[in-house]
Amino acid sequence: MGAGIQDRETAGRAGIQLASAAGAVLAFLTLTNAPARAQLSANDGYAADGSYHLQFELTPYLWLPATNTNFSLGPQGGISGNVNTGVPTAAQLRNSLHGAFMGFGLVRYGPWSGELDIDWVDASTGKTAIGPRGNALHLSTSASLVRVAPGFGYEVARGAIAGIPATLDARAGFSWLHSSSSIGSLEEPLGGGSDSASFVQPWLGTRATFFPSSRWRVELGALVQGFGVSGGSWGWGASFLVSYAVTDWMVVTGGIRALKTERIEDNVGPLGSGKRSFDLVAYGPLLGVGFRF
Repeated sequence: MGAGIQDRETAGRAGIQLASAAGAVLAFLTLTNAPARAQLSANDGYAADGSYHLQFELTPYLWLPATNTNFSLGPQGGISGNVNTGVPTAAQLRNSLHGAFMGFGLVRYGPWSGELDIDWVDASTGKTAIGPRGNALHLSTSASLVRVAPGFGYEVARGAIAGIPATLDARAGFSWLHSSSSIGSLEEPLGGGSDSASFVQPWLGTRATFFPSSRWRVELGALVQGFGVSGGSWGWGASFLVSYAVTDWMVVTGGIRALKTERIEDNVGPLGSGKRSFDLVAYGPLLGVGFRF
């Protein structure tokens, strides 16, 4: 009898596990095969009756860019360095690109929109050079950038191109940037240096969005930043993103993103004789999951 009870308990547990697995599969199929609705539309920000309606979308990205960074620091910019990394492989992430992240938030209310873009890139590299005594030195250079860019936009045009609904937004805002860079060698501990700076720059941009179907969205973004603020510095950004609505609240986005930022500053340091510059270009693929509500 005890064996029969144990067999029934084992069968019961197996049945529960089978039912749980079946439920998970059913939930997945329901999620991915839900009837198509207008999850992505040129009418985002509008209610069904045409009145203004708040529409939010928050998208964290995994961004793996190649980077090209040039910097100078110290008295009269006498210490300079360069960090170059390709689009990293899984094995290279530990060696050169310490990290990179991009997060984007967008809210629409009729033709108006607000956005917040966050970028972080941190990279380093090592190279061999000849020291002041003719000896070989192993130099370690590193550079990082944090960019937080809020902005607002207004829909200046809407229509259809080859039958595909499309909108065009004009955008404006500012970006807060923090850059840091260093160069040094274990053999020559006094021959290197480090520097960091924070600055604010305005930016202007556009965003063209196309909606081939209720589940697909194609977005082209561009901006120019700097405009000579902070020592004549300029920069730019560009993106090509394709989004697919898995459900009416979850969107998968993939594409490519590029960002360039630059700053040149004179008369820094305690004696006003220092000079520093920072020039970074980052570009590469990205993949994100957005949440709409």
